Amino acid sequence: MTASSHTPPPLEPRDLALRRLSRWLLACWALLIASASLYPFEADLRRLLEALASGLPRLREWRTPSQRDAMVNLLLYLPLGLLGSIALEKGHALTRRILWPILGASLLSFAIEFIQHALPARDPSIADWVLNVVSAALGTLLAVAYSVLPVRPFSRRLQQLAIGPAPALLVALWLTAHLAPFVPRLRPGRIEAAVESSLALPLSVAQLFGYLACYLVLGALLHALLRRPYFWSGLLGLFACSLAGRLLFVGQQLGPAEVLAMAIALPLIAVLRHPEPLRRNSRLFFPACLALMVAGLWPATGVAGATAVWLPFAELAGGLADPGALPLPERLFLGIGLAWLALNGGTQRIPPLQLVMAIAIAAEFLQQWIPRRGPDTTDSAAVLMGAALAQNVARIDPRLSPRRST
Repeated sequence: MTASSHTPPPLEPRDLALRRLSRWLLACWALLIASASLYPFEADLRRLLEALASGLPRLREWRTPSQRDAMVNLLLYLPLGLLGSIALEKGHALTRRILWPILGASLLSFAIEFIQHALPARDPSIADWVLNVVSAALGTLLAVAYSVLPVRPFSRRLQQLAIGPAPALLVALWLTAHLAPFVPRLRPGRIEAAVESSLALPLSVAQLFGYLACYLVLGALLHALLRRPYFWSGLLGLFACSLAGRLLFVGQQLGPAEVLAMAIALPLIAVLRHPEPLRRNSRLFFPACLALMVAGLWPATGVAGATAVWLPFAELAGGLADPGALPLPERLFLGIGLAWLALNGGTQRIPPLQLVMAIAIAAEFLQQWIPRRGPDTTDSAAVLMGAALAQNVARIDPRLSPRRST
């Protein structure tokens, strides 16, 4: 018997695609766990060194967690074990599919508990680590049970989706904007306070049009991701997740501008739908561009705007934010999404990408004379980033290549 007889057979394209998707989801979920476990990111290295010198007494002490903490710890690592086992399916032994995800989850959980010694707002505990390991083990067992079922409806449904890298990335960016820093509000009182604070927010017309452009782009993305029978269920589900995330996660607020924008976007998407992808994208592209222009030129309310800052992502550098602009993650989503939409059926009469760039640049330039607006180059930089991403992705995914003129 030769050594080649022990080599596992090559995977089919569908299995390879599922493995790649599982690995990406696994990495993203690990980042979400780290973000939720280390929030609010106020570390004190001296606290960590003192705890290390004393032998990590808080980590070695068993403290029975509350019912809420126990549920969170038992659920948080379950997807990690599930995705880890799926990523190793077909090509790895059953024991590896069970042990490797558990080992990875235990190392990740221990590293987080160790780092929490430097966070005054966190309380490390060996009980949390044990619950996390149990959670990952349950996830691997679910994956193993799922793999031996005679019918696998989730895989069948997943294989029917036309998932491409660019739209999937944008949907992930949109969800991240509505869930970050991924710390849920689990107490009813905090959820009620979030609802009350959201109802007290003033209506910003500029943000209303900005969110309208975002939701039109989101509609085009769902068209690219889902086949026709699943479009409306997926769209309404994603819209519902967007609203729920604003209320159920720390650091999020649901303003009236976004609610009204969603209410306007739904009938617009229904009216502007077309069976042909290029015609449909063109119909959604122009209203989104118009909404972007109005959002950039509408005067803001409240405090006076900042002076002109010609620096991309000036907020990250400590600059003042534009009172009428969307939050930074949504601005990134809109700029990248409009560039993707422009390169996938924007228009044939006007160069679509140049049109988006012209609107973004003109709006920011004119904001110097618009009351209480603060011009910067964030939107223009986001469009350029989106153009670069969409064009590079098109080279590796033929389904997303820019349209060709006939």
